[in-house]
Amino acid sequence: MSVNVRPVKRFVEEQKKKNPEIKLSEKATQLLTDMPKMDSPEKLFNLEDKIATEMGSDRIFEEFLQDYAFLRNAVEEYLDGKPTSSDTISKIARLRRNTRLTHYGTALMRKEVAERMENVDAKLLQLQNVTSEVQHIQKEIDRCLDFSAGDEELELVPFEQFHTEASEILANETADNEHEQYLARLKFENEQRRELLSTLNELEGRRNVLQSDIRGKEVRLQGLKPKLEDLTKVAEPVFEMVGAKFKDLSIEGEQRKLSLQLPAPLAVAHIHAAAYKEIHDDKLFEFRILGTNDTEKQSKDETEAMKRKRKEDETTQEKINKMASELLEVHPMSLEFEIECSENIKISMQIQYLTELKVTTAKWHINTDSKLKKSPFFSIDSLMSDLFENDTGDKCPNDVGEMKIEHLKMNFNSSAKQIGKPFKFIQEISGSEGETDRIGATEHLRKVITTIRTRISNRAVLDGIIRDLESKKTDDLNLEPEVKINSFKICDDESFIASIPTSLTKKISNSAATDRFSYKIEASDGNGRKLTAYISIPADYPRHTALFGIAAPEDSESSTEVARQIEDRLNTEAHYVDDVKSIKEQLSLLLKHIDLS
Repeated sequence: MSVNVRPVKRFVEEQKKKNPEIKLSEKATQLLTDMPKMDSPEKLFNLEDKIATEMGSDRIFEEFLQDYAFLRNAVEEYLDGKPTSSDTISKIARLRRNTRLTHYGTALMRKEVAERMENVDAKLLQLQNVTSEVQHIQKEIDRCLDFSAGDEELELVPFEQFHTEASEILANETADNEHEQYLARLKFENEQRRELLSTLNELEGRRNVLQSDIRGKEVRLQGLKPKLEDLTKVAEPVFEMVGAKFKDLSIEGEQRKLSLQLPAPLAVAHIHAAAYKEIHDDKLFEFRILGTNDTEKQSKDETEAMKRKRKEDETTQEKINKMASELLEVHPMSLEFEIECSENIKISMQIQYLTELKVTTAKWHINTDSKLKKSPFFSIDSLMSDLFENDTGDKCPNDVGEMKIEHLKMNFNSSAKQIGKPFKFIQEISGSEGETDRIGATEHLRKVITTIRTRISNRAVLDGIIRDLESKKTDDLNLEPEVKINSFKICDDESFIASIPTSLTKKISNSAATDRFSYKIEASDGNGRKLTAYISIPADYPRHTALFGIAAPEDSESSTEVARQIEDRLNTEAHYVDDVKSIKEQLSLLLKHIDLS
């Protein structure tokens, strides 16, 4: 085995002989001479920092790559036995120098980055402080905006009323300052409420005095009760001697107790009903008291708690709904009249008392097993409509109550099924119309009952006439044999109004009746002539007659004029009023002019 030993020392010595000592040129010598002396490490370090900064990392890296490539090539040549040049030493030196400069540049860059980071941290800290201060200020602003003085829900008097009622000093001092003006209005409101509170306390004191007086009178009345019973027993023989029905005047024990609890208007109506039944001996009329007055009342503490309830929890609409419900509040007790009429029909009239409006109302119920119950003429909504002239029950007879209803945009029609309507004849029966003659009120009740029975009888007759017409029966109309009714049917309000002639529309609009029954009739004769007419029967028929409108051909002016003349004859009330069969006469006249001549 042989070992390859390289003659390194000999090679180096030979190389030194071939490469003589290098001498610097004058320029290089001048550069070395002009360079400042590096007599301290700080100067050397500053110089290298300057050089590293001026060269930049890109140039240093470029020289590094060049030196790296050169040295790599030199090492490969050296390993291959080729001689090396003196440039290799300079490249190595420059490589070390560039490496050092790179470290210096990196240190400088880190120092600069550290300084900038310190600056950024300082700015960030300032930004955080400013942000915190802004948030604090925003919270203060929000707190100021959310501040509530408790006057937002106050319903102050209108500005015009304030200027009218407030003193001249308050009005003049705040004329130009909106804030001062609002403060003055609050001050005025406070004064008004204090005055109202004083008035309330005074009225409560009067009420307490009146209650004490009432309790004293109740005690005296209770003491009179046994004495009155003794007088009743003593007077009983006298009643029997004169033939009076003393026992009929007594009311059943339970009803008597209830009569003592009735509110004043219902108590008056109850007395009138008892007097009517006794005087006229009407066995087809009965009356009784419904409900009780034993409702649980809220304790004083609960009432005070309700008063202290925060008003801001209620919206304006909720307040309006609450006022509306209280306005139509019905007393728990009521009075029921049962009136037997013809055709095996019994009418129940329930009289109720609205405690807030201080009016009595009536609602109806019909009891019958006959086919009339399904007739539109016996509908509860229209059965007692316009029972008396100009008494529709749509308006409150109490002026203050009517003003409240108009303010809340309410009406009795929407609540008629629950509370009834405040008819004028009910107010007279219950004495709500003021001081009423007792005998006159009892006679008025007789008139009401008679009118109700007459209404039922008239409706039954009218229903029979309409049924015959719907069946196309004309036996009672005295018509020519060739004239016949092709169709007779009831119409809904929309189609009726859209189809009737203008003349009938005007007649209906000028009529005082609120409810009407609408029908359409089509007839023809043997010559092929046809006639179409519309009939409007008022709810108070036959007090007011039925109205007719004839659909004349549009292309014939003469026919239109004739149709209007026939209408005038048909709609002349003087010929037919108060005759339940007057509609037959009107139909006979109509069908006799089927050719509009």
